[in-house]
Amino acid sequence: MKKLLRTLPLAALIALVMVLATSCSQTSDLSMQEDVDKMLEVTGEATDEAEDVAYKLAYDMELADDSTGFRTAGSDAEHRAADYLVEEFEKIGLEDVTKDAVTVDKWQFNEAYMNIDYTDKDGESQELNIDDMVSYAAQGTVQLGGDYSNLEIVDLGMGTEAEYQEYYENSGNTDMSGKIALVGVDQWNEVWIDGPYMEAATQNAAAIVSYSMGGYAQYDDDTINIQDICAPDMKMPCTSISKNDAERIQKMLKNGTDITAELYVDNEVGSQNGTSYNVTGTIKGTENTGQRIIVAGHYDKYFYGFEDDCTAVGLVTGIAKALIDSGYQPANDIVFIAHGAEEWGRFDTSTDWAIGSWEMITTAHPEWQGSTLALINFEMPSVDSFNDVGVMRTSYELGEIGNTLFSSGLINQVDSYYADGVEVKNDDGELPRTDCISYQFNGVPAFMPRQEDKTEWSQNRYHTPKDDNNVEDDKGDGVHSKELLEYQLSVYSALAMYIDGTPALELDFTSRCDDLEDAIKGTKKYATEESVEAYKAALEDLRTAAAENLEAAKGINAEYEEAYAAGDEKAMAEARAEGVAHNQQVLAAFRYVQDQFMGLADYGTIEVHHKAIQNNLDLYTNVVDALSDGEVTEDDIWLPSEINGYYEYYAYLFSDEVCALSNSLLMNDKVDSNWGTDKMTLAIKDSWQTTKNMYAQWNEGVTDAGEYQQYVDEYNGYIDILKADLQEYVDSETAAMKELREML
Repeated sequence: MKKLLRTLPLAALIALVMVLATSCSQTSDLSMQEDVDKMLEVTGEATDEAEDVAYKLAYDMELADDSTGFRTAGSDAEHRAADYLVEEFEKIGLEDVTKDAVTVDKWQFNEAYMNIDYTDKDGESQELNIDDMVSYAAQGTVQLGGDYSNLEIVDLGMGTEAEYQEYYENSGNTDMSGKIALVGVDQWNEVWIDGPYMEAATQNAAAIVSYSMGGYAQYDDDTINIQDICAPDMKMPCTSISKNDAERIQKMLKNGTDITAELYVDNEVGSQNGTSYNVTGTIKGTENTGQRIIVAGHYDKYFYGFEDDCTAVGLVTGIAKALIDSGYQPANDIVFIAHGAEEWGRFDTSTDWAIGSWEMITTAHPEWQGSTLALINFEMPSVDSFNDVGVMRTSYELGEIGNTLFSSGLINQVDSYYADGVEVKNDDGELPRTDCISYQFNGVPAFMPRQEDKTEWSQNRYHTPKDDNNVEDDKGDGVHSKELLEYQLSVYSALAMYIDGTPALELDFTSRCDDLEDAIKGTKKYATEESVEAYKAALEDLRTAAAENLEAAKGINAEYEEAYAAGDEKAMAEARAEGVAHNQQVLAAFRYVQDQFMGLADYGTIEVHHKAIQNNLDLYTNVVDALSDGEVTEDDIWLPSEINGYYEYYAYLFSDEVCALSNSLLMNDKVDSNWGTDKMTLAIKDSWQTTKNMYAQWNEGVTDAGEYQQYVDEYNGYIDILKADLQEYVDSETAAMKELREML
């Protein structure tokens, strides 16, 4: 609050103080207000519990597999951490504490290093030891067997196909047998590790050693970054070192002779050979509704992972403690989950994360589908990024509930951590980046606090050893705040209690209608006018039904509150029963929306089906127009790179084999079940070949527009295919809106 007061002019300050004095002295008359007040009396001790759990999960090396702190999918450390969490859940009083086993591709990193022998410019024998090395989810030298003790090292820049070809031309080699590819990656601005990894394997390299040349790991040049690999198992080691270590190697390559390297990587991975445990505990509901609210985070991590995501699991535990210690007796079950295998858990797909949660809701507890009121999920919840506005992200339909929580007076006595309060963003936003996506695609609407991804903290610390509670440094990018953690605990405990206390789930499908309305803008360019008008007409009817449905939910809740105020337990029970019936209806409708309308425009962007195709159509059309105006420029040549969510960019960098693999991964061709399966709305996955050929012609110096007509024709062919697909989606979405209207 002090930060806000210093920035306001006097008149505004006086007005604000009056508002605060009024609002802070007044709370709501809602039925759950007394319970929320009792909960807020114990948040201090609950936050201490959250901190203790976070520190234990982050820094107890018994709960890590290697000296750097990794705890990955199905690893021994993940199993030990699951046992610890079972003990902790039971200690705070949760019931039915279990370890739900799910199948994942196992990954356990144990150790990695590289020793290099060389002769310096004075003829002296020297040794360069690279001990600060970690492995991606890729086979280790120990697991592959063979001799990795006499390898060459080749500096290959970004690891593109052209750079390999240039090396072959200069060296006389024809492939990378017996050689390590040293490759710089910028996974923020350029490409993910999967491209360089697959290219190195395609070029028959013995291994790839990568380092951050930009993007992530910007804390300093000694910082290592690692990400999920989003690739097949290429049976080749893939490691990460610091930029400073990479520069030491580059200097040695430039000045040394007789260079040989020994690479040691002990990294266990496999296909569907691992077991990950989702640890659950429950506060049982008192009214046998068959419904539940889920509060969750994930406990697998890279390095210390203090913020990502040990604090989240701590927060889950803290919320459980706050509710139990306050004596809260929910109407519905409240289930607390520490998910495994969120950071990575599956080869052969671009959607290789959130595997533990996907398996939880689809195989371990499919009965939760259709009866779970909401998921409250946490990811990096206590990073202070010095924002004036906090963010609550929700599924479209949950925005009404989020806004009501803040406007109802229910948490007026909670001092906001943010100077300008919390903004509810109900646009599905960042939900695909976390376990939320597994639940949402299976009909469970989701909440989570989330800072914007592109923060200094993310650029400096995300997935690096600097994800720790180093409060002494002066980097200025934001570090852990216990005060923020307690604020999140207060707000999201109250949110769970609010959802539990309102019999009818107030899902606002009019907000989804806004999304559908936005999606039809510009569609007339590609679909028939008649079909677009039919879509709009169906949408207006749906909007009317959605508004009526929301009012019906509010009416049920108002009846309950009136009965509560009157002490009429019979009427309260009747309203609760009416709410359960309503919830079955709206959760079925929410699932129908996910199945019939929502897909992925790329590996992690939720979009209305026809709009995802329309986005690509716009891109293809722009390319055709640019190549057909009589002049071909370099800017024109690079326009296709944005197609398929920038996956087409690989056509400019990598070989045919890698481009084909990449698009297969995007389409989940080899994975029967994960959250990306059958969700990719993309209809063209092989236009990369056209783009690649066009780029090759440009690189040969061809600028005559007439020479590019063949590519114009090919792109126009893709446009024709996509137009047909878009038309089918527009028609099917129109029919689905009519069905959804009846469901509501």
